[in-house]
Amino acid sequence: MTKGIILALSMAIPLVFFNSIAHAEGSVSYSELIVPMFKQRPIFGEFIQRSFTVTDTGWGIRINSPTLPHMRGARMGPYRFQATWHSPKGDVPVMLIVDTKIQFFDSHHHEIVGSDLRKTTSITETLDSIEIEPPRAP
Repeated sequence: MTKGIILALSMAIPLVFFNSIAHAEGSVSYSELIVPMFKQRPIFGEFIQRSFTVTDTGWGIRINSPTLPHMRGARMGPYRFQATWHSPKGDVPVMLIVDTKIQFFDSHHHEIVGSDLRKTTSITETLDSIEIEPPRAP
């Protein structure tokens, strides 16, 4: 197997954006956060559930910076989960990365467009794509 297997089903949000607003990861639940997103894209969700067995606890970007001061401690994608890929050649341990499209909203639930996100009070995420990498070393 190569160093990384990437299954890009669509474009992900650039990592440069995430590096500017977050400095740590926070734990998230696959069953509580990711599985409900499958309703937005049921065929994609069915593919993920058939192709992978995913541990419930994973990691998301923890929002804790001056860029988004009203979102203290909230999580957003990309999300990382240890998983088993049920490949045609057998089960393979992988890191499943779930990428999301994110919309930012102010206190009046108006979408914030542009780079000034300081008035963000909530976000909405939709399932965008997945990536598959070798698992992280312990």
